[in-house]
Amino acid sequence: MASSRELIEKAQAELGELRFAGVCGVFAEGDPWYEEYVPACTLQEMVEFRNICPIYQCAKERGVAHCGVCPEFPCELLISFAAHDQPPRLRIESAAKRAELGDEAWMEWARGKKLWRGTLCPLQPRTS
Repeated sequence: MASSRELIEKAQAELGELRFAGVCGVFAEGDPWYEEYVPACTLQEMVEFRNICPIYQCAKERGVAHCGVCPEFPCELLISFAAHDQPPRLRIESAAKRAELGDEAWMEWARGKKLWRGTLCPLQPRTS
């Protein structure tokens, strides 16, 4: 198995900024933890984390690229995660924007919002 650093470098080369696009609507560019440890949300099974994100699992089972294009959007799972975000529901707005604008324009929209701040991500280790 490749190291986390090797996977991050490979993801950066193959995905570019899309590496920071979470299935759930979070755009993690600028998040120091994500940049250091996560090759890409869509590649999380290739790295040993304490959890696999249930939103990622759901999208994978439904065969959708991200929540915004799911026919069940917004589902209870996404709503329950978004309820913990600060500000609440920004993740849902972001997922809808990604579906509406497409990846490139969505990343431009999301970049300035720092969507990773105050979001619940099950990949991150718990603090305290």
